[in-house]
Amino acid sequence: MVEDNLLKKINQVKVSINETDVFDRLLDKLRWPKQYPWGQPSIEAINVDGSKDQNFFGDDGYVDSDECIKRYEEGYALILSNIGGFTLQTWMIQQYLNKYFNKEINCNFYFGNGTKSISFKKHSHDYPVLVKNIYGTSKWIIDGKEVLLQSQDAIWFDSFTPHEVVEIVNPKLSMTCNIE
Repeated sequence: MVEDNLLKKINQVKVSINETDVFDRLLDKLRWPKQYPWGQPSIEAINVDGSKDQNFFGDDGYVDSDECIKRYEEGYALILSNIGGFTLQTWMIQQYLNKYFNKEINCNFYFGNGTKSISFKKHSHDYPVLVKNIYGTSKWIIDGKEVLLQSQDAIWFDSFTPHEVVEIVNPKLSMTCNIE
């Protein structure tokens, strides 16, 4: 089980981002290549069936910001990868985790309004996950138990713990840190 001090520390970092802030960052198309040099997609949409796509990238290999924002507005959840440096607060969280675990931690945003897709169906990972909910409210099922995650809450679940987001009450942004 993760130390309570880790969650306490993450809960103390108030991440001040709203929907408009994310849209503003999506306009910086050069920040969002289709894939980063190490092969990770920068932005993906989660479809209703749980598949992912990148159907909002231009022929130049960078995000078409208007099309990406349109997908969000249509109700598809977006995964924005490698967001540790998105704001000072997300950078602070990632740096703290890097130091705490003595390795580079990958952090992603899950950004959605919940009208078409929420997240992935029940699944687990072979690594622990820390989630910091930035804003919004979502209902999770974690290891068979219902958890309501609200603005600025942080939760932890261990490797191989079944989990899924089953409802987004209002638009939400969460930061997922994979402790691989």
